[in-house]
Order: sequence, then structure tokens, then C-alpha cells
Amino acid sequence: MRRLGVVAVAAAIAAALTAGAIAPQPAAAVEVDSVFSDDDWNIHEPLINAIAAAGITYGCNPPDNDHYCPDRPVTREQMAAFLTRAFGYTVTAPDPFSDDDGSIFEGDIERIAAAGITTGCNPPTNDRFCPYDPVTRAQMASFLTRALGLSPETAGPFVDVAGNTHLTSINAIAAAGITRGCNPPDNDRFCPDDPVTRAQMASLLARALGLTPLPSRLSLRPGTVCDRPRLVCTATLTIPAGRSFEVREGWYNVVPFANGEESALAAPGTSFAVTFDGVALPTEANATETVTLATREWRTVVTGVAAGPHVLRGVWRWEGVTNLTVVVAIDAG
Repeated sequence: MRRLGVVAVAAAIAAALTAGAIAPQPAAAVEVDSVFSDDDWNIHEPLINAIAAAGITYGCNPPDNDHYCPDRPVTREQMAAFLTRAFGYTVTAPDPFSDDDGSIFEGDIERIAAAGITTGCNPPTNDRFCPYDPVTRAQMASFLTRALGLSPETAGPFVDVAGNTHLTSINAIAAAGITRGCNPPDNDRFCPDDPVTRAQMASLLARALGLTPLPSRLSLRPGTVCDRPRLVCTATLTIPAGRSFEVREGWYNVVPFANGEESALAAPGTSFAVTFDGVALPTEANATETVTLATREWRTVVTGVAAGPHVLRGVWRWEGVTNLTVVVAIDAG
């Protein structure tokens, strides 16, 4: 039996683990399981993960691309790349702008021009694109309205957009549920002249495309002191209130099997159960097998954690015998 464990949060957590049922062990760190290391617990993180999974973003620090730079403004050239990947533009306009030569995104700029998403940045001439300028929230509204073919709307929910050149596009993306405003919980303002951050852009694009949010993930990695039979491990975790996270756990077995492991892996008594504040959570199970590896994995999601203290408990059973219990004390602030 070889174990692949997970109870980890896609967040930069430094939580200590302490052993329970066996003699005290050295502390082991909770490891991060995240697409990008710099957006952990950001309110936009689930949708940042979604556009990454869809191939719309690769990160902001090539070649490593383990950062997303969520608070950095989106430039117009970057916006061209995001839109090209999101909507699959392939036709290229014949070099319509004089100021994008040398931009690594010149091809994407020419593609969104050919698709009618941009006409330039210096009307009425419009022979320039201003590739390095930040995109404002109002400009983003027009980009998305054109890309999605939305109908212009003259009326909308925001009190700070009257007379704005992009008024009908702002109202259009509000009516489509793509934007909710910039001043929660009231959300009666749009902040049209503010630059769009990369985090905000992820949410706008993901909603426009109907992508499924991918929440932070919680997991304990193999090789920690908790990877011991019948051990009770404890951990502490602090998260922002209202966040959701995924718990994913699995067993893996190297093929060929030994000592009856194959039957035990699929046995009804082999399970992973999760409770949150004492309430059992439903788990989805799946099994896969290749020439060299067989796995059985369980998955559940804890949604919208309310402010205050909580307890997450995961219990592993192997052929009906409790093998490992992980207890996580969560403080949602």
C-alpha cells in the first residue's frame, strides 16, 4: 500500500503539524498546492485558476511562470494576447499600427484588429495602438462587448459612468453579469478610469466565457511525519472569511501490486471521509489504472467559509481500518 495524501491549501501557509496517537514527532510544514504562488487566497484566485486551466494565461514571469502578478495593471498588448487566446482569433490584419513593432504581442494585436475588437488609441487617425498603456475598466468593457457581440445598453446600475465614451459597453457587460461593480457590497460604481488589474481581468474574462471557478486546494503531501499508520495529525490554518477550497485525497499503488493491494484499493472499506464542523461532506470518487500506476481519489469542496473558528476532519480507512486522521483547525477572519 502506498499513500498519496492531500488535506493542502493553494495558499502560502506556514502551519505546523504535530503528531497525536504516536510519540511526538518533529513539525512538518503544510505544502502549497497552487497554480501560481502569488495569488493565494486572493478573492479572484478561483477564476485566475480557471483562465489558467483554459490556456488563457501562462503566468507573468517566464520561463518559470509560477507567478501571476494579480495586482499589476493589464497593458493593452497583454490584453490583446488574453483576448486572442480566449476567443481563438486567427486572422491577422496587415500591420495596422505604427507603434507595436517589436512588441512580443504584435501578432495578437493584429488579430484583435482584424476581428474588429480594437480600432486604435488615437482617434480619428487610429494608426497607433499604445501597446504599453494600461487598460482602463471602461476600455475593457468595450473590448468584451465587441468580442462577445453584446448589444449596447443605454441604462445601467452605475452612478459614475454618465457621459463616459464607453457607457453603453459598461452597461452591456453589467447586464450580462460580467461585472458587478467596484465598491462591494453596494456595487453602484464602476470606477471606469481605474486600470484593470490582472486579477480583475481574470474574473471578467472567466465570467464572459462561463468558466467554472477552481477554488484553492488543501492537501498534505507524502513524506511528512503524518504519513504513518493510524496517526492523528493536527494542523492550523488561517483564511479570509468567505473563501472556498477543495479537499482532494487519494491512494496510489505501483503496478504490479503486492500483498493483495489491488483488491484492497477497490474494496468498499477503503475510503476517505470529510467532515466540516461535524457535518459530513459528500465526496466524489474516481479510480484510474495505467500500466504502472493505479489510483483512487476522492474530492469535495467546502464553500463560503463563514467568519470564525472551524474544524475540518479527514479520516482514511484502509479495508475498514482507520489508518490516518487529519484534523485542521481553521480560523476564518
